[in-house]
Amino acid sequence: MPRLILAPSDSGRRDWRMGAGPTDLLRHGADRRLGAEVVTVDGSYDEVQRAVADEVTRAVADRVAPVVLAGNCGASVGVVAGWAASDDLAVVWLDAHGDLNTPETTTSGFVDGMALAMLTGRCPAALPEFRPVPDEQVLLVGARDLDPAERAVLDESAIRLLPARAAEVARAELPSRVRRVHLHVDLDVHDAERAGRANEFAVPGGPDAAEVRDVVEAVSARWPVVSATFAAYDPAADTEGTIRAAALRLIELVGAKLT
Repeated sequence: MPRLILAPSDSGRRDWRMGAGPTDLLRHGADRRLGAEVVTVDGSYDEVQRAVADEVTRAVADRVAPVVLAGNCGASVGVVAGWAASDDLAVVWLDAHGDLNTPETTTSGFVDGMALAMLTGRCPAALPEFRPVPDEQVLLVGARDLDPAERAVLDESAIRLLPARAAEVARAELPSRVRRVHLHVDLDVHDAERAGRANEFAVPGGPDAAEVRDVVEAVSARWPVVSATFAAYDPAADTEGTIRAAALRLIELVGAKLT
């Protein structure tokens, strides 16, 4: 049975904006789709990272797969920390955005726009003991709304930027030491026009819901998926409920693929 970890806050504010997403998905049956027990964490952005890390550590010790529903993408830093710096863990990060800004390059000041930069060691995480994931063990899938500074990082680093197409993911290579994958899905990876708006930052030019599922199928066919995060869903932006439906189907699919 997976363990569903709820982190229903956005920038430290509970049930606000994207922080309302985890509770909404739970209310619509996310736990039943997974057949999962539920624990909830709360607090500031940094406190959520630490609390998620603690819960993932417990889940790993209990031999259950952790799945996180989070307002912010930074929760995945906590997931990776909870795996105790496993050198064989890679991260497949589905997102419309790069999340590769730093305090020096951000134009918005939005901390969650630095989440992948934290994960790869480009700016500090809230966990002093956190060991970054090497660039060559990160696949960034579906990102299309990139700042110039983020494009520069991708041009100079070993992070692979892939379109959200199953065939591209199926051909992707990771180092031979990789034995398992943490799957991160920012729900705004979905095309804002063809699939719906996951949040106020959603943009067109991406995959529809079926294409996102195909990417997840391709990832799980290549590598064991041992944990997952679903983040950045704001029910207020999803006026037709299409992203909610897509998220619940994805959660169920990932639950069937977890090892």
